[in-house]
Amino acid sequence: MLLLKCVKYVPKFLRRFFDIKKEYVRRRFGGKDNNMKEKIKVRWAVLLVPTIIFLVVIALGALNGNVFIATLTTAFEVMMKSFGWAVSLTMLLFIVLCLIVMFGPMGKIRLGGPNAKPKMTYWQWFAVALTAGIGTGVVFWGAVEPLLFTYEPAPSLGLEPGSNEAVIWAMRTTFLHWTLTPYAIYVAFGVVMAYTIHNMRKPYNVSSGLVPMFGDKVLNSKLGGVVDVLTVFALVGGVAGSLGYGILQLSSGVSVVFGIKQNVLMYVLIAFAIFLAYTATSISGLNKGILWLGDKNSWFFMFLLLFLIIVGPTSYICNLFTQSFGSYLNNFLESMTFTAPFADSQLWPQWWDQYWWIDWLSYGAIMGLFLVRLGYGRTLKEFVVVNWIMPSLFGVIWFSIFGGTVLYGQMYQGIDYYSLYLEKGSEAMTLAVFEHVPFAGILRPFMLLIIAISFVTLANSMISTISSMTIKGGSDSETEAPFWLKLIWGIIIAVTSLIFTLTGGIDGIKMVKTFAGFPIVIVGWLVVGGFLKYMAKRPRNERGEYVYEDVIANAPNSSEPETEPSKMMQKLKAKFAKK
Repeated sequence: MLLLKCVKYVPKFLRRFFDIKKEYVRRRFGGKDNNMKEKIKVRWAVLLVPTIIFLVVIALGALNGNVFIATLTTAFEVMMKSFGWAVSLTMLLFIVLCLIVMFGPMGKIRLGGPNAKPKMTYWQWFAVALTAGIGTGVVFWGAVEPLLFTYEPAPSLGLEPGSNEAVIWAMRTTFLHWTLTPYAIYVAFGVVMAYTIHNMRKPYNVSSGLVPMFGDKVLNSKLGGVVDVLTVFALVGGVAGSLGYGILQLSSGVSVVFGIKQNVLMYVLIAFAIFLAYTATSISGLNKGILWLGDKNSWFFMFLLLFLIIVGPTSYICNLFTQSFGSYLNNFLESMTFTAPFADSQLWPQWWDQYWWIDWLSYGAIMGLFLVRLGYGRTLKEFVVVNWIMPSLFGVIWFSIFGGTVLYGQMYQGIDYYSLYLEKGSEAMTLAVFEHVPFAGILRPFMLLIIAISFVTLANSMISTISSMTIKGGSDSETEAPFWLKLIWGIIIAVTSLIFTLTGGIDGIKMVKTFAGFPIVIVGWLVVGGFLKYMAKRPRNERGEYVYEDVIANAPNSSEPETEPSKMMQKLKAKFAKK
């Protein structure tokens, strides 16, 4: 019955899909659909090369998935043994840049020039930056990592599984994976590209981040083209991998909530429904679908956290948060440089810490490019606070509440979450938490909705960004790519993730995107190093403030209209104003 109902609504989704397309054409091209070909020139290398690579990867995985994954895994281990330390040092470089911008004179630079005005409220900015950056990650791992690391700590540390020390270590390691360090990747790339695109008026491409190091010549060079192709390939792999996780988690949830056995048809319908949602909202543009989804997704997150802290083990969660966060801050540098070069390490930091850094790097450059669109009219200090500090604090709170709830259930309530994890995997863990709280029958479907919206919010922002990178007309952050191009990228991501899910090859795509993520380490050093070198030579006034680039020193405010404020925030402000 559920599947029939899903099919029933497909025509309605399609009508809405093409209505959005018509509206997009009307707004962007004055209703002249055939003008698209005149106005838009495609960067065929950026479109075709990643597509061909993924077709080859899919074919190899389908022919002999086990051998393919085993070969990639062996190569991954060799690379991590040899160069994993460089990945950790690169993360430290990104954090240093964030601190320099936040506390130094660079932070006063306004993106777009001294006359630029922000186009969205702080809440809208934070909501989109948060939800576009985490996808299904926190939902998928929120209940898993604290529990898993408690009972399977890094072997070389000598911690007793399930001990008090293991609990604190597990929490601070989880914070390491999901707070300051990964968001520093987004922000480091974002700061440099925001400056070059808004203040130097360079094209809306990742390769623009190389201008401070190599000059304008890099924009039309082979190096610039390679960087753009590489980052698009890594991003598509990352998003497809996330959708694979989302398909598994949603199918597991549908099976639990509605009693329907997981099968191929369920995977296909879930992938198709998510494809329609993220492509439609991406086509509607930043100021429509993406802003709306980010706002709703963030409120859902806040409601869920508030509910769990009220009905859950509140005292335990607060105490666990306090000690774990203190341990995280106190041991931050040691944790960041943990490589375990010992015989009994079992490559734990390589398979967890450093793998996560590479995974985030696969998103990093293009996520940073997406953040450029949100930062117009803001200072670089605001850019760092909203995109680095605030999402990191959210991550600490999220994992403290979910981790605290699961650990309390495991250790004090006799709920064997760890055995459930070993039996059914990570995808079953999040929904399992809601089997032991009030209103479970309502909250489990609500959690399925959050999982779906979380992925849709990530995917639509990324599709919009890589589509803009695929056109030669995308010379500024306000340019929207045409409908058909977003549709192509949406299909590539959906088909890739579905095929790997059906063939049991999610591990394969994880390995593939790590190979794409590795070169982003080099790109990161070039981007950040070039920016610091460039800014060191920039002139300053008598107050020590940086002088604006000539091209935007007297530029007027952008003609792009301001977005409509969040209705929920308006209601809250009105209520507090009355009091």
